[in-house]
Amino acid sequence: MASPVDRLPRATPRRVLAAVLVCGLVPWSVQTFSSSSVPFFRFAWGGLSLTPVVTPRLLPTYFGLSRYPLLYRWALASLCWLLAVGSAALALVDREDPRVTAGLLVLAGAVNASVALSFGLQPLRTGYPVGTLALWAVAAWRYLAWTHAPPDRR
Repeated sequence: MASPVDRLPRATPRRVLAAVLVCGLVPWSVQTFSSSSVPFFRFAWGGLSLTPVVTPRLLPTYFGLSRYPLLYRWALASLCWLLAVGSAALALVDREDPRVTAGLLVLAGAVNASVALSFGLQPLRTGYPVGTLALWAVAAWRYLAWTHAPPDRR
């Protein structure tokens, strides 16, 4: 009988890289304000506001507007994700250590969760760490695929 791990998609280098890249496209957190029904979306690359018009803003521009401590954690999570992208890309030349890729994704997810939850602790605001789930799911898939691979394929 096949284990649940055997039913996971095979972790080819291109699939791993694609999955890690997709983590940067998913909103990392959805933030809502009690004064507005329109959410703010925070990504690895920056933010997307929908009020009054759709306004994307890259992460570095936020540092020009404020030195809010959560910005540093947001940048740290993005850096961990970028390093995971680099680690996953090394699989294309057979140099990746899946533990590093998975570990960086776990760190990015944990730091992202702390940002979203800290935002949600502020009055009249809520933060949902959606991206953390994606980062941790890809990390678990990458690590499980590695641990269940035949020894000669590790």
